[in-house]
Formats: sequence, C-alpha cells, structure tokens
Amino acid sequence: MRGRVGEGRPVVAIVGLGLVGGSLARALTRAGYQVLGVDRPVVLRRALAARAVALGRSLGDAASEADVVVLAAPPDANLRLLRDLARRPTPLPVVTDVGSVKGAIAAEARRLGLDRFVGGHPMAGSERSGFAASSAGLFRGRPWILTPSGSRPEAVRAVRALIRAAGARALVMTPGEHDRAAAFLSHTPQVASWALLGAALADPVARRHLRMAGPGFHDMTRLAASPRRLWREILAQNRGEVVRALGRLARALERAGPGGPSLVSSRRRGSER
Repeated sequence: MRGRVGEGRPVVAIVGLGLVGGSLARALTRAGYQVLGVDRPVVLRRALAARAVALGRSLGDAASEADVVVLAAPPDANLRLLRDLARRPTPLPVVTDVGSVKGAIAAEARRLGLDRFVGGHPMAGSERSGFAASSAGLFRGRPWILTPSGSRPEAVRAVRALIRAAGARALVMTPGEHDRAAAFLSHTPQVASWALLGAALADPVARRHLRMAGPGFHDMTRLAASPRRLWREILAQNRGEVVRALGRLARALERAGPGGPSLVSSRRRGSER
C-alpha cells in the first residue's frame, strides 16, 4: 500500500482510537483517505462498525503498509511506540503524534535518528474520552501545532496535508515554545479546574449548595471530569513549564484578590455572571 506520499492521498495508520485518534480517523475517512486503525480489538470493532477506519492492523503491519503513522496514545505510550517503530528493520513511514507535550518526544526522535518524525498537537479536545466521544468535526477551524525539529520537508508536507483534510490550521513552533505556551493555555487550566472544584467540595457549605452554581462555575470546572491518568502523564512530562505557569497564576491571583490593583470595581460586582 505504501508509496503514495506526494502522489495523492496517502494511507494513514492511527495508533490509538480514543477521543483525538478516533476523531482524526473519522475526519480523514470522511475526506477520502484510507485509514488503518491500531488499538485493542474491542475498540477496533467499534471503529470498524462506525466506518471510521477501513481496516484494523497491528503496529507492525501498520508501519509496513501506511505512508503516515499517527501516534494517538497517551504520552508515555507514544514514547514507547516511537522506540518500537525505530527498531523495525524496514524503512519507516512518516510518523507524527498528537501529544500535548512536545519536548520529550522530539528529543526521543532526535536520539533515535528519526528525521521523518514530525511532532504535532491539535488544540482541540473535550473532558470526555474514548472512541464514543470522537467526532469528525473536532478539529474544524482549530490550530494544530507542528514542531518539525530536524524533520524532512516532505514529512512536514505530508502531515500538513492531513491537518488540512481534518479541517484544522497548522501553526509551526519549536518544541520548547509549544510546551511553555501549552503550560499556560492548556495544562494550567486543567490543574485550576481540579483545584476550584476541589476547593468547593472541601467546604461543607459550598458542597451542600453546589446546585446553586451558575454557568461560570460550571464552565471553569468542566475540565475536572477529564481522565486523571492521562493528565498525570501530561503534567509529568511538562513539569518544569507547568510549575512556572502555576507560579505566575499564583502571583496573578494575589494581585486580583481583595484589595489588589486588578480587583473588579465594586460597581460591577452586583451583576450576576
């Protein structure tokens, strides 16, 4: 099957058919790509039944048959999968990932000498997880970060084509820039959502009256339902930048608190949010 990068739509294998991987499979299949799925049998059956993928494959078969392999497993698993691919004797396809941290996997790709690897991270998601939560429209209009550190130009072009087909727009930055920005724009909001909900639940009065919460509280704590195991891996891989971002947030909260210079004026505090 391989050999069609640059000659029409390539064959794409997606390893991990959860929220992001399943959504990408649906979007690319809708766009006319042949998509191979790599996951547990029960997940593959669901993806095949939904016609999100054309065939189920093992990682080895996918690496042999696909032009592009997308690693859409949790961050630690993606590192292991990248090492597994690097050990294969046959020439590797283009490889990309959708992980929320780019520094660790970019460094591993360099260590393994994988110049056809292109780091990627779609800035789209949900507090829900699993294939059942996937949607072909998840990426429509969303930024998709690329961190092509030492990647071959043809590999970058192949991944850009997938991003366009999914309806997203590619933005290029270094792995370090991505991880610092993501700490503020994605990872710290997740921690803050857990913290806000945890604070309310720890107070006996607030816990008793959670039903009175308005849309502001619900919007800010929606992410608290996100899978903890996945987020523990994300936060561990980007620990330094998240610590930096949380420090900035703590200082901003001090400035915005009662008596602080950024406190919303009392004339506006009477309005309901």
